[in-house]
Amino acid sequence: MTDEEKIDLRLECLRIAIEFGTQRDMMEPDQLAEKYYKWVVQGSDELRPVDNSERRKPDAGKKARSVRKGSTPRLV
Repeated sequence: MTDEEKIDLRLECLRIAIEFGTQRDMMEPDQLAEKYYKWVVQGSDELRPVDNSERRKPDAGKKARSVRKGSTPRLV
């Protein structure tokens, strides 16, 4: 991310903080904008794995169900 892109992102966070913040946030919108900025850029460094979501793992939906020991199906 270039310096210009970082500045644009910070300005966008400030705009959102001002536009959607409460009256209390209007007193110091830079604090809320900084929270937004940190949230947006968190984990965007080079060390972050490409895909670390549990839902996107190929075997996420294939977990075997466990049955309680000693329980057997009852046929009526």
